[in-house]
Amino acid sequence: MPTLSIRVQSERKDQHGNAVFANPSTALRVGGPRVYVTLSPFEDQIKSLEKIGEIPITPVTGTALIDTGASATCIDRSAAAKAGLAIVDSGRISSATHANEVVPIFAGRLEIHGLSPVNTFRAYGVNLETQKLIALFGRDLLARCVLVYNGTDGSFSLSL
Repeated sequence: MPTLSIRVQSERKDQHGNAVFANPSTALRVGGPRVYVTLSPFEDQIKSLEKIGEIPITPVTGTALIDTGASATCIDRSAAAKAGLAIVDSGRISSATHANEVVPIFAGRLEIHGLSPVNTFRAYGVNLETQKLIALFGRDLLARCVLVYNGTDGSFSLSL
């Protein structure tokens, strides 16, 4: 089982423009465990689009937050549209930012950089852009993973 191990680093600028680095433990606590991902349609969907002369879809790359408090994986709606992901269903979602709202459910391919692609990706479409995220991994995806969170060290490992 391939494993991705990350020790969180955080840099910001002080009032003089000098780089200030946060303690990795603090950076992990504040920002949460984040991974880089690429979203794209299934291969058969890409081939179908090419057959009818549609312009090939450009995959979307960005940041995903691992959220053990979320029961379902979510994806930013605009990122899903840019990646050309298919809407396969709709469902109700309730959270701190979405009150019992019906949203689209997207399907596609999700690649966690450094790990194998997840081809059975289904996610609720929500607005994550304001949080600078394109995805939020919920327990539905984490049920297939091993996640080790080391707050003291400011690191985490994810195996898929």
